[in-house]
Amino acid sequence: MLTRAEIQRFPKAELHCHLDGSIRPHTLRQIARSQGMAVDSNLMELTRKMVAPKKCENLEEYLEIFDFVLPFLQTVPALQRAAYDVMEQAHQDGVVYLELRFAPVLSTQGQLTIPETVQAVAAGMDEAYRTYGIRGNLIVCGMRTEDGTAVHHDFQSLEEVQDQVAGIDLAGPEVDGFVPEYEQDLQEAVADLDVQLTLHAGECGCAHNVVEAIQAGSQRIGHGIAANGDAEAERLLKERQICIEGCPTSNCQTGSLERIEDYPLQRWLSQGQALCINTDNRTVSDTTLTEEYFQLAHHDGLTKDQLRLCNQNAVRHSFADEVTKASLLQEITNFEVE
Repeated sequence: MLTRAEIQRFPKAELHCHLDGSIRPHTLRQIARSQGMAVDSNLMELTRKMVAPKKCENLEEYLEIFDFVLPFLQTVPALQRAAYDVMEQAHQDGVVYLELRFAPVLSTQGQLTIPETVQAVAAGMDEAYRTYGIRGNLIVCGMRTEDGTAVHHDFQSLEEVQDQVAGIDLAGPEVDGFVPEYEQDLQEAVADLDVQLTLHAGECGCAHNVVEAIQAGSQRIGHGIAANGDAEAERLLKERQICIEGCPTSNCQTGSLERIEDYPLQRWLSQGQALCINTDNRTVSDTTLTEEYFQLAHHDGLTKDQLRLCNQNAVRHSFADEVTKASLLQEITNFEVE
């Protein structure tokens, strides 16, 4: 069986990682103190407020953690430091390419504009690249707690920073049938900004959301666990070669799965379904990409070849340019697992 050390050394690619759910507690404490904001001095107590229960009642309970973190992410230095922190963690985790996503509108509660939040996060990612050589791209999330008009405005605001945005997404609480309300706005944003589209869908037992997300043009599906066993959703996923951004630990926390043994890793891979593995939220889910793969190796029989395949899938379906993809694929394909 694969060991943690073997997995950690393997060059990995991650496509589904939320900025505000992945900041280390000690970094958040530094950010708070630099802004003169009150924060727990006891790191264990602070960590407790930033990590979701192993078993939440539902996705909404899981998302409550973000309400604690977001007030600290309302300035340029805070966002830049947070982005650098997550990229640094990823590098230490053996990740060579990371697509980091966040919702700019949630960091405009103070004086910042949406473009300023994007520039701050991009600057933090660039700093991490200069320091560690870890490559990445930025995905901007609209929030499903907003209506289509508000989301349309949020995406329109990206025009002056569109060269720093690789893709867009919709995140937040999921209700069945959410896609049609946003479909036109998403398609206009993709065309106007020249970006790519991934959507959170099928995180909460709504397989039809996966179908409608694909029909709306989504190139990847975030979570997608509800598609497991749904004939129409699985047919479309394979037919259109859509990659599922799998987040096993997070799915167990939110109640989408009872236990990680239930994750359909072998079923999907044996059927030729494109799948990559992700942390979702490193801090909120108390996980790393190494740990995600280790748990799948321990409980679901993930092999060395499947570790390589999942990371090749991540690169092939990433929003990176073709030169970067070729370089990453060569590194992953040629790496020898001991």
